[in-house]
Amino acid sequence: MKLRLDKFTLIVLAVVGLLLVAAVVTVRRGQAPTEETYRTDDVPETAVVNAFLALQKGDLAKAREQYTQAVLGRVEKDPGYGPLRGQAYYGDTSRRLRVTETRIDPDDPDRAYVTAAVDNYATGGLFNSGSTYTSERVVEVVREDGAWKINVEEYFY
Repeated sequence: MKLRLDKFTLIVLAVVGLLLVAAVVTVRRGQAPTEETYRTDDVPETAVVNAFLALQKGDLAKAREQYTQAVLGRVEKDPGYGPLRGQAYYGDTSRRLRVTETRIDPDDPDRAYVTAAVDNYATGGLFNSGSTYTSERVVEVVREDGAWKINVEEYFY
């Protein structure tokens, strides 16, 4: 006996299959991301990655370690708002940092420029689909006290 399926049954099976795939994708997307750890390698992008992670975690001591004394001095003089004072709020948004390029200054080997993209994922929207956007910036880092440090007031908003 040969089993034959009509067009309607095939369409229903295809729709059910697509719904199952969508359910699996939704469940996987909702799982907690793995915990990222601080980097220890002696490369310019280490300060950028570590500052990003520390600010996300609210680890102000670790975040401040990633900035030059000049930046920290400017932050201390400014009485206003600032994430290095524990006043950052990122809202209901998940972020991921991607280093896309690192360029050492040809005239000064103790200065580099790290290009980083920050992917932002926000919840909400139609069917709670959320939204995604990416911002890219170039962060100047310099060698100070034997380690790479961020030399600009960049807080990865």
